[in-house]
Amino acid sequence: MTVRTSMIAMSALLAALPISALAQGFAPSFGNHGSIGIIDMPNAAMQPDGETSWSFINNGTSSGGVLNFQVLPNIEASARIISLDDWTAPGGTFGDNTLDLKFRIVAERGLRPAIAIGFRDFLSNGPTASEYIVATKSIGENLRVSAGLGWGRLGSSNPVFSTGSRSIADNSFGYAHMFAGDAALFGGVEWQTPINNLTLKAEYSSDAYIGEQVFGDFTRNTPFNVGAEYRFGTHLSLAAYYNYGSEFGFRLSFSGNPNQPITPQDLGTGPAPVNARPADYSRDMAWAAVPIVRRKMLEILSSALAQDGIVVREGRITGDTLELYLNNNKYARQPMAAGRLARVLAGSTPPSVEVFRITLMSDNLPTTTMEIRRADLEAQVDRPNAGPDSFASTGFSSAPYHIAGEGVWEREVEKRFSWRINPSIPVNLFNAGGLGEIDVILAGSAQYRVTDAFALNLAVTQKLLGNIGDSAGVNLSPLPHVRSDAARYDSTGPVVGRFTADFQTKLAPSLYARVSAGYLERMFGGVDAELLWKPATQNWGLGAELAYVKQRDFDSLLGFQAYEAITGFASLYWNTGWNGLEAQVDVGRYLAGDWGTTLTLSRRFTNGWEVAGYMTVTDVSFADFGDGNFDKGIRLRIPFNWTLPFESRAATTVAFGGYGNDGGARLNISNRLYSTIRGNDTTDYYETWGAYWQ
Repeated sequence: MTVRTSMIAMSALLAALPISALAQGFAPSFGNHGSIGIIDMPNAAMQPDGETSWSFINNGTSSGGVLNFQVLPNIEASARIISLDDWTAPGGTFGDNTLDLKFRIVAERGLRPAIAIGFRDFLSNGPTASEYIVATKSIGENLRVSAGLGWGRLGSSNPVFSTGSRSIADNSFGYAHMFAGDAALFGGVEWQTPINNLTLKAEYSSDAYIGEQVFGDFTRNTPFNVGAEYRFGTHLSLAAYYNYGSEFGFRLSFSGNPNQPITPQDLGTGPAPVNARPADYSRDMAWAAVPIVRRKMLEILSSALAQDGIVVREGRITGDTLELYLNNNKYARQPMAAGRLARVLAGSTPPSVEVFRITLMSDNLPTTTMEIRRADLEAQVDRPNAGPDSFASTGFSSAPYHIAGEGVWEREVEKRFSWRINPSIPVNLFNAGGLGEIDVILAGSAQYRVTDAFALNLAVTQKLLGNIGDSAGVNLSPLPHVRSDAARYDSTGPVVGRFTADFQTKLAPSLYARVSAGYLERMFGGVDAELLWKPATQNWGLGAELAYVKQRDFDSLLGFQAYEAITGFASLYWNTGWNGLEAQVDVGRYLAGDWGTTLTLSRRFTNGWEVAGYMTVTDVSFADFGDGNFDKGIRLRIPFNWTLPFESRAATTVAFGGYGNDGGARLNISNRLYSTIRGNDTTDYYETWGAYWQ
């Protein structure tokens, strides 16, 4: 096809865009890159807010996995880890780890199309790097057309103009290559057929697939691609494609949305009723002068609350005030625990007790104290605006390490020793060179709590079967092999993943401290110390961490190798309070001796779902790092209560990317302070306060 012919074809598509019904068309679907699009080409459509999807793709020239997340209504992100066939030599495979972003700058409305700007392999000049501007318009209920302009890979076929020179793809970090070089037109059509859930697609591609044709036998015979997608309900879709006139491809996608739980929620026992005290209630406090009465009250209250998953650690009661330090082991949202507790207290304490000071703890660290006045609770329950009124009338402050004053009741550490055994199934779906690997592991953990602040922790695993690491090649990295020898730690025998002595405390109401010593993680042992300053009423905090470590033997039992390192970071934590978005910046020295910065952005939903993406840039050169001088990945946390009809604080976490990179590697510490206490400041409570009355 000539440039003139392609321009005529695109003009026809663009001319069709204003032909509009007011309908916004059918649900968006994925392309064979695992992000919302046509086939190879993108469009300007978006998924529902928060939608998260996992896709497995094979399009004849590449294969891999994609995690796609609708970050905000107008921002889409995709983490792609793919293997490019015949890229470096005949039969040679190149693994590429990319982050794709799409920003919708104009939403579709009336005669106006949706318009988006996007980046494939954002901030990297890799083999798939490209930028684009695309417009998408629905025509009636069942037809959607798109047309756009692409650079990089998307500007390599029949370019119509050039915006300067573009450097050769070398996977380096930077932005000078963006929107530079040749630009080409692309477009496509999507049709929702009369067959329910079946969508047919056709597109004109602006990707010439030059790199794939250098060493392989792949031939791009035509710029046209066609495909079909079928949806099985709301969580599964399957697509097949015929691309370039020479290759067949397929895609399998699974989807879920944190805003749409799989099962109905809160089917358990409802909250206790609140019966207001009569106007002439007794204000007598004589009972508070008898120590045995106060102690017995706290013991009975503690025993009753334990039946509902709330464990009281400390308590103090006077004639008009009750203070409790407690662990919430049941409710996913802390305000729900506080609200249900306040109801119980209102119905079980003497009428003279007017103030409830409730302090929620995380791993035995007191975090935020909520001061609730009983009269406010009685006046607000079952009233309009009870939610905002109760938040406004509650006082919040940073909790000291212990309740101050005389007559404090403390629960003895009744269960000093605890253990559990459970299966673990790590999956290496999205790492280049290791696609589709899976292990089945039996994981055991034990804890002996010497005091509330000091505990001994042990974690042991036994691999039952699997193949993670089997495809790992020879490690040629000139950096110290702090992570790239990960496959050598996949022992068939028992593995001591952690064996530590951990001490954590509060040095001041807003200052937390932790020291961990022993076998800190699977590959390193040593001493790690941390400080965190995080006031409860402030949405940001500061942290510092310093560690001396030695590399462990490959059998992951008790021996060490010669390599040792000093690593440490200064950290800034910021809870924006907007749509659950949080940011973390870590600056310091990594395990391989490189210096740099890691930026982590996450979005937490009120039900506990979290999607976090990170990017690390260090002073390591491209040649030494092995994958550019930066790293990137995504972490996904899904709470069990999203799939269960009752309350639970348990969750499962899956991480994608960063596996085996020596540059930008950090210690895997399971009990860092901010991750322990996060979710317990006033910003978090405000976002989840709707659960207070549930």
